[in-house]
Amino acid sequence: MTQSPESNKKLTSGSRVAIIGGGPAGSFSGFFLLDLAERLGLDLNVDIFEAQNFSKTGPAGCNHCGGIISESLVQLLSAEGITLSTDVVQRGIDAYIMHTDDARIAIETPLHEKRIAAVYRGGGPLRAINSGWESFDAYLLDMATRKGAQLLNERVVELSSDSGMWTVSTRKSIYNNYDLVVGAVGLNQASLQLFESVSPTFKRPGTTKTYICEFDLGRELVREYFGSSMHVFLLDFPRLKFAALVPKGEYVTLVILGSDVDKQFVHDFLKLPAVRGCFPVDSDLQDMFPCNCYPLINIHAARQPYADGLVLVGDSGVSKLYKNGIGAAYVTAKAAATTAVLHGISSSDFKQYYAKTCRNLNRDNNIGKLVFMATTIIQKSKMLKTGVLAVVGKERSRPGPKRYMSTVLWDTFTGSAPYTSILLRCAHPGFWGPLIWQTLRGVLPSNRERVKEQVDVKSNQLGKVFQDGENIIQQGDDGDCLYVIQSGSVDVIHSREGKEIHLATLNAGDFFGEMALFEREYRSSTVRALGEVRVITVDKRTLLTRIQDDPSLAFRILERMSGRIRDLNSYVTRMRETDRRDWDNRPEQFENSES
Repeated sequence: MTQSPESNKKLTSGSRVAIIGGGPAGSFSGFFLLDLAERLGLDLNVDIFEAQNFSKTGPAGCNHCGGIISESLVQLLSAEGITLSTDVVQRGIDAYIMHTDDARIAIETPLHEKRIAAVYRGGGPLRAINSGWESFDAYLLDMATRKGAQLLNERVVELSSDSGMWTVSTRKSIYNNYDLVVGAVGLNQASLQLFESVSPTFKRPGTTKTYICEFDLGRELVREYFGSSMHVFLLDFPRLKFAALVPKGEYVTLVILGSDVDKQFVHDFLKLPAVRGCFPVDSDLQDMFPCNCYPLINIHAARQPYADGLVLVGDSGVSKLYKNGIGAAYVTAKAAATTAVLHGISSSDFKQYYAKTCRNLNRDNNIGKLVFMATTIIQKSKMLKTGVLAVVGKERSRPGPKRYMSTVLWDTFTGSAPYTSILLRCAHPGFWGPLIWQTLRGVLPSNRERVKEQVDVKSNQLGKVFQDGENIIQQGDDGDCLYVIQSGSVDVIHSREGKEIHLATLNAGDFFGEMALFEREYRSSTVRALGEVRVITVDKRTLLTRIQDDPSLAFRILERMSGRIRDLNSYVTRMRETDRRDWDNRPEQFENSES
């Protein structure tokens, strides 16, 4: 590869970007490149090369069906203005059932809100009859094209560079003069070889094999036996690291992570009583799955996933160990896009700005190895498993922040928090003190019931539903989170001297309660459902942690707040023009405009 003679080359209006791969990492890259360029007044041309049709079922559209969108990612996407539709979300998850060899216990989200999304990355399992669902990858790809990216349904077979400009060759055509190439090819070995051939310093990620299959139960049995809960297994089973059953519409997805996972390993796992007990008693698990595969997952970061005018994102570069690969795609794609648009596209630019994100993920993965070493020890110790279950049982009556064991397990199994945060919380006396005590007592909790759906709402809806006239937040209450409207509308009302003043009506995609992120004060207004409305909460800690790494997220929130203040000023001006009262002497009437 001929290196670019311009070490400080930047994207300008008219620059061309080729994104190879249209999965989550590629779609996020296209979306954020165009979004950031639009804010700066740049006109970029972005082409996404993707030969696969994600709307097809089975292998032709397969993108490994074990898609879980973690709690923290659902919140961050909502804050970005990206709302997952009910056609994409196969089931909202609000609890998980942890199984040991002797017992099982439910751990519910403290807010009793569905904030984890079970999705199909592709079009669904082999021989599936499409019942109106939508592929998550297709949804993101459409999001990028609506932003302005051009989709080219072609497979890239060669990359070359001359004087800093890239040529992309497919089986059909040759495309010239790209300033930047983004690699988002996942762990496709042939595609990774393309990047190794043009960047000698790049070395592909380390991988291991896992197992995914789909059980065709039908919608009613899935609802009866699984409800809105994911099942995870903490079993003393040789070579097993992690296993989960995830309900999705008419199917249940089994995901197994372990050492040397093969057909016999899967066969023996399905015979375990803890696994069989999740299904109807007459189920023949060995013959129930129409679709199964052994995909690779990223367990070690690539070496130097960038060069002049070239960057690799998502699984091609670095992912999160065993969890939340889609979240890592979001983080790395946005970091690469931010570097390219705000700083430059040279190797030194990516080394200075983008590589920091990769190092942080890799450092957190090293902590994750310690976390999974601890879970392996627990798996093999009957006393420790008994202690863990007993602590979780005791914590069910406590407020959310006091559920130390439950939140650690929740975040470990769902991928909703960095491993570093999980490890630090394990050092809290509220975690290890009760664990030691309950382990020594050795008393199992009596919670072995089947957990069914608890709320009468559509199973694929995320968030929480409020009915017409119901207050979502109340003026005067403490605030520690913001809310994003997923569907419906709300009225923002300020009460003063016994009278209610209507300030605004907000609709799907809008957020409210944002001042809780910036100051520790009471809610200054009441927000009331206008008809049926569905909202999702965004934790203050989750958002502020992300803003530290990605200040552009704060810009998006401030942009919305600025627009709201401008609208409110216009509203006050109109009131002054039509009202003869002396407003100049009563400015306190609209002191607080935060919703």
